[in-house]
Amino acid sequence: MGIINRVEHGLAKAVHGAFARAFKSEVQPVEIASAIRRAMDDRAALLGHGRAMVPNLYTIELSQTDYDRLGDYEDELADDLVAAAQEHAESQGYQPHGPLKVTLVEGEGLETGVFRVRPATAKRVDQGQPAHQAPQHAPAPQAERGHPVPAA
Repeated sequence: MGIINRVEHGLAKAVHGAFARAFKSEVQPVEIASAIRRAMDDRAALLGHGRAMVPNLYTIELSQTDYDRLGDYEDELADDLVAAAQEHAESQGYQPHGPLKVTLVEGEGLETGVFRVRPATAKRVDQGQPAHQAPQHAPAPQAERGHPVPAA
């Protein structure tokens, strides 16, 4: 990512975070899908021959209010988010490290409208193991509305 893109990305995160705190709007699924796409783009590792590997596990940490609201249809939402992530990976020529999985969890200390995306990598996804316990996690990002924030 070039310097101009990084500056633009940082400004967008700051503005969105300020609006989220000021207006306390709820997280919308489309914001989560966009954040997963950005996390995928930010963590794409070029392997040569036009191949780029990306994380395959995405844990979405939500405020209690947002989790309570979205938790009613968590399985359907997770399936839709996986489909959107798969579509993005295919359109960009990305190769996930394994099967894509999205898990919604309640995060600590998050306000309504603010969420975190925690990308991780695992070759095998065990159905009984939540994504947030998978190996090779990226460091915890800071929370902002609609944007995964690179680790500090």
